[in-house]
Amino acid sequence: MDTFLAFGAGLSFLLAISEFIRKDNGQKTIGFFFLSLSIVQFHLYLELSNQLKEQLWFAEVHIPFLFFTGPLAYLYFRRLGGLPAKALNIVHFVPGFAAFLFLLPFVLSDPNSKLEYVNVFPPRNIYFQFLFGLLVLGTISNLVYPLLLIGKIRKWKSFVQKEEGRAFSPFLVLFYASIFVIFLFVVAQIFFMPLFVVAAAALTLIVCSVFLSASVSPELIVSFEKTAKEAGYNETRLQGLDVDAVIQKMEELMRDKKLYLDEELTLPILSEELKIKTHQLSEILNDKMKIGFREYITGFRLEEASKMLREEPQRSVLSVIYAAGFKSKSAFHKLFQEKYGSSPGEYRSSFSKRS
Repeated sequence: MDTFLAFGAGLSFLLAISEFIRKDNGQKTIGFFFLSLSIVQFHLYLELSNQLKEQLWFAEVHIPFLFFTGPLAYLYFRRLGGLPAKALNIVHFVPGFAAFLFLLPFVLSDPNSKLEYVNVFPPRNIYFQFLFGLLVLGTISNLVYPLLLIGKIRKWKSFVQKEEGRAFSPFLVLFYASIFVIFLFVVAQIFFMPLFVVAAAALTLIVCSVFLSASVSPELIVSFEKTAKEAGYNETRLQGLDVDAVIQKMEELMRDKKLYLDEELTLPILSEELKIKTHQLSEILNDKMKIGFREYITGFRLEEASKMLREEPQRSVLSVIYAAGFKSKSAFHKLFQEKYGSSPGEYRSSFSKRS
């Protein structure tokens, strides 16, 4: 097991180096993530192999990096999604820098003090108690970022087609697995230390899975980036709109005012009625309702035509066609046949026989 943990730490370090040597500056974020992760994993290796007592210079050095791993992963995936960097991003790293300052007296202390911290649990010294609390807090903080990413990806999925949304699935699995492993670490640190080995091994397995996935299917990241940017773009176009309220108002306009009966009805005219921009209405129809404007309006017109055919037997089929908002007789017959499985005349006859 010790060898496996050491392998995981080394693999994370190699992944960090591979990202740093790339020309793309955007990859530096994920490089720092893997570097932070390798430091955390190396500390786990020293701790579980009982070598930490011999390498006291490294004791608890990983605590600030615990606070860095979550924000680095979060900002990396935000960047993949084309979300702009914000000055506020630095706030995510304040806890890590604060942890470093809090840890500094311990790093500079004599080996005997460090040995006491490593050997005595629970710690008796008040400073050591705060140090242990910081360790637990750093672990717990990493639960926040996978949850934020899961929420963001689930939101992105609603702005792309179902087939395209599958590009997010491997990453959702990764984030759920990360949450499970972090939860194991928290439980181990506070309640049941034997779980610590299981959690450390599971973390190494995740790193190995990431490495293998990147090696075997490098297009996963490319596909994620492309889909995330498309979803982010679509989300931005609808930003500030109460989409559900717009959809409800549009349904009311169709049901109550029967705007679809106007054969000159267009996307710009409908968007003006809704008091939103044309591109916003297009995005709502295509990305939220998964239907095109023409298809949406045609559905109402066909329902109206079928109602007229049933309830107004004296009206001619041609009159029904134009009264329902259709311009073309041939187009109407084709669409009606597709929806109801019979011609307008046959449809009307079937209801006449029933009565």
